[in-house]
Amino acid sequence: MKREDWQRVYQPRQGALEARVGQTLRMLDTQTNERTWTMKKTMALVLAAVLLLGAAAALAAGLIFSDRVDAKTAARQALAGQYGFTPAMEAFFDCEVSGDGRTAVFTPAETGAGIEEKLGVYTVTLGKGNRATVSWSHDGETIGEDTQSPVWDTGLLAAAIARKAAGEEWIDIVLDAEQTAVNVTPEEAIAIARKAATEKFGVDDLKVLEDWGAHLYYRGVEKAKKDSKGAKCYQVRFTQGDERGTEYAVSLYANSGEVFECRRMEEEHSEAYDAGINWHAAPGSEQAQALAKITPEQAAQLAKDAAAEVYGLSPAQKDSMEWIDDVAPSPYAMAGDTPVIQIYLWLWQGGSSAPFAEGDGVYQVEVNAQTGTIESILYDSTLSSNG
Repeated sequence: MKREDWQRVYQPRQGALEARVGQTLRMLDTQTNERTWTMKKTMALVLAAVLLLGAAAALAAGLIFSDRVDAKTAARQALAGQYGFTPAMEAFFDCEVSGDGRTAVFTPAETGAGIEEKLGVYTVTLGKGNRATVSWSHDGETIGEDTQSPVWDTGLLAAAIARKAAGEEWIDIVLDAEQTAVNVTPEEAIAIARKAATEKFGVDDLKVLEDWGAHLYYRGVEKAKKDSKGAKCYQVRFTQGDERGTEYAVSLYANSGEVFECRRMEEEHSEAYDAGINWHAAPGSEQAQALAKITPEQAAQLAKDAAAEVYGLSPAQKDSMEWIDDVAPSPYAMAGDTPVIQIYLWLWQGGSSAPFAEGDGVYQVEVNAQTGTIESILYDSTLSSNG
């Protein structure tokens, strides 16, 4: 999958994917002291040899998971047992594991779906033998029967995810029917928009851009909640006369026909509407590459094996995973003092135009570039994003 395909299929909330791909990682201090240079050089050569042997052994012996990955996996399994937490729900939470690996806290992530306050916080404390104590911040509260409930347990979240997987948008799932209604036809929207542009700018002979028409789009859930005006809107664009020159854009609510924006667009560029993600190399990528003892190809295979094991994927699903190797200038990064190779795997079992199937989505795996240890795994079903 090339970058343009990735962007077409997977368009999360603004800035989220870039934050995941271009993580701001602390760079390793490489300052050396002149008096200890010889000793450090000798030690570095010995260490490099040991690490190289260790990496080869790890690759031959199978998967090695970091304590953080093991803790998160155990915590997720505990939540599954008590609350019915599923892998598809992970995209709706940020998981923070304590330094001793004994506590994992799942906090609602800013998904753009407007459900953060509904989800609550899940806390897992791991004891000996990974025996777990789990709790939910909404324990004991009343849960409604549908998605209008102010609190969602995993049952309501699962129902909402199923609706999103079937093609509904989050605004239809979260907001009430009045806010998501479309009471204005495209023809009526064009007439309203033409009148607004004519009155504001004193222009006539406005013609609708044929490649735009009355474009129906969805506003952000939070913005729609805040002003209580409507979640679905039309934007109509005009040009004056037969030649395409100065453009005018008029936006109005689809439920009421109320115009809330009318502007001249000569200063704008079409890239504002289809701007891609600003991919960039992660900090420390050159340093991490210099320290690496395994190749990205080896890391990709380890990542596939790790994702399949942690999330219980079948051999067929693992074989269908595609390594997305061109989403950033470099797969290398420094995670603290650890050089890692960031691997992004894409699984969409029915093809990019098919509906969601269990296990579909993006798997981000950080592989220790020296030992092959799986440092972290993040699964995103992509169902938490708008669009």
